[in-house]
Amino acid sequence: MRLRLYSSLAILALSVGVLHAQSVTVAPGLTIPSGSLPWALDQFEGKTQLVPIHHSTVEVNNHKGANVAGSMAGSFFYKPKMTTELAGLHARTVLHDPKATIYLLLRDQDPDGGGDGATSNTATWVLVKASLTKERRIFAKVQFTQLTGNAKRADGVVETTAETLPGGWLKLTPRTALEPGEYAVTPMFKVQNTFSTVVYDFTLDPTGRNVADAVLPSPAP
Repeated sequence: MRLRLYSSLAILALSVGVLHAQSVTVAPGLTIPSGSLPWALDQFEGKTQLVPIHHSTVEVNNHKGANVAGSMAGSFFYKPKMTTELAGLHARTVLHDPKATIYLLLRDQDPDGGGDGATSNTATWVLVKASLTKERRIFAKVQFTQLTGNAKRADGVVETTAETLPGGWLKLTPRTALEPGEYAVTPMFKVQNTFSTVVYDFTLDPTGRNVADAVLPSPAP
């Protein structure tokens, strides 16, 4: 029942020094100013803007009490579980457009150049909707069968269209309008039971406040 964790920061381009060659204009007057975070092309009060999606570090909950109780019950069909979670019911970042497009700048190797981190060859970026408890957001759940130890993963993955753009950019567009709620952009690893320690979380609320770090279009020359 082992969960492997990697940082998704390892597969985003972190060097601002190469930004000029990799910048991308996503709307008139709107060029993404930094590739170190995912950005969303959002609409607020009828105006187009860019919003950075900040990261949060997930916590792994192994549900020790419930798992021990289930194991002691002696059922062959009991399935212990683990979940990845964030504290709080709302993210720092608020988006308003149910069809907001998300842009990420990827790199092929980890920041140390070792090539053994979470690369584009080992993970696919996805959009996930959280389930909510009283005080927390749940992004992934793994259940293990007691007899074999095999795990089944459950995620609220949202269907998106992924488009690769010049300069290493990935564009994710929801195929249908998002319902209001809590979401995260995260890598989906090809290795079983492997999760990222970092997710890029946001709240989708069409009537929510605007964020202070939203970028508005540059005036036309």
